[in-house]
Amino acid sequence: MGILDTIIHTKQSESLTQFKPAEIVREILASLKERDKQILMHRYGLEGKETKTLAAIGAEQNLTRERVRQIEKDLMKNLRKSSIKLEPFSKTKEFLLNIFAEHGRIIAEENLLLYLNIKDEEEKNAIVFLLHLIEELDNFIHDNYKKSWVTVLFNENLLHTFTGESKQILSSSTKPLPSEEFLAHFKQTDFYQQNQAELSDKIILNFLELTVHIEKNVYGHWGLSNWKEINPKDVGDKAYLVMKYHGKPEHYSAITEMINKAKFDNRTAFKETVHNELIKDSRFILIGRGIYALSEWGYKPGVVADVIIEILKQAGQPLTRDKIIEDVLKRRMVKKNTILVGLSNKKIFKKIGKNLYALQDGVQ
Repeated sequence: MGILDTIIHTKQSESLTQFKPAEIVREILASLKERDKQILMHRYGLEGKETKTLAAIGAEQNLTRERVRQIEKDLMKNLRKSSIKLEPFSKTKEFLLNIFAEHGRIIAEENLLLYLNIKDEEEKNAIVFLLHLIEELDNFIHDNYKKSWVTVLFNENLLHTFTGESKQILSSSTKPLPSEEFLAHFKQTDFYQQNQAELSDKIILNFLELTVHIEKNVYGHWGLSNWKEINPKDVGDKAYLVMKYHGKPEHYSAITEMINKAKFDNRTAFKETVHNELIKDSRFILIGRGIYALSEWGYKPGVVADVIIEILKQAGQPLTRDKIIEDVLKRRMVKKNTILVGLSNKKIFKKIGKNLYALQDGVQ
C-alpha cells in the first residue's frame, strides 16, 4: 500500500468511526412539518418508526394512497436540493460516493451495510434514506444481481461480461476457490488484460459479491450458487463440507459441533441425525468407533481384515507385522490389538517364516 493509499484508508477509517447516519437524518427531518415528517419516517422506518405502506399512511393521515405517494415524491425532491446545504449531509455524500468509486461505481445494498459495519435497524434505514437523497445515485435492479445502488458512469456491460468470465472460471475449476486463487485465474484472461485499469482487486471481489449465481461458502471460498460445497442442502452436505475443510477424520459428535459452529443456517444439527447421515452416505467411511473419514481421502469400507487384505494385495508380496500395522493405522483409527486379532485369522492370512504375513491361497 502506497503513501496515498494509506492516507485515504486512514481518512475513511476515521470517517467510519464518526459516521452517525441516524443523527444526520434527524437533522434533515427537523425542518419538515410534522405531517410530512411522519410520512417519511413511516415510509423509510426512520427514528424507530415502523415501515408502512402508502395505503396505511394514507388511512392514518386521512389521505388517499396516491396523495401520499405524491407528497413523498415532492418531499424527497426538495430534500435532495436542501440537504446538500447541511454540512453533515454534504460530508456523508462525499464519503459514500468515494466508497462507490473504489468499488466500481456499484454496491449491493446489503454489502454496503456490511462494509459500513451497521447492524442497528434504525441506522440501516437511515443509510437507505440517505442513499435516496444523493442525486448521483440510482437503484440497480436486475434478476442476475443483488439489489444494488449505482453512481453515474457505471459500466453495466463491464459487469455483465465480468460475470460471464467468472462463471466460466469457476465452472472449469469444479471446486470452490479462495479469493487469491480466483484472482490469479481471472488475471490470466484476455478480458482482464483489456480492462485492468477498471478492475482493481477490490472491484473484482465486489463484482463477485453482486451476482446471484456466484457465492462464497462459510469458509470464504467462491463457487457457483447451486454447488453443494457453496450452499449445502442437508446434513450430509454440511458434514461433507466441514470435514473437507477440516482435513482429517473426526468423531461424529465433533463433526456435529463443526456443523453448528459453521452456522450454515438457523437449523441446529443433532448428533443422532448426523450419525445416521454418515452411516448411509457413501462419501463417509467409518474408520473407528464413531470416527469417520471422507472416502475421497483414500479410505475404503470394511472391517480391519478387509483393510489388511487390500494392503497385502497392493503390496504384491508378504509384509512384516509392523508394516501391516503401520499401513492399517493410516486407514483406520483402531487399537493395535484389534489389528493383531484380524491378522490372526488363519482362514485369510498365513504366516511365512518368523515375521512375514501373506494372503492364504484362494483369498480374493
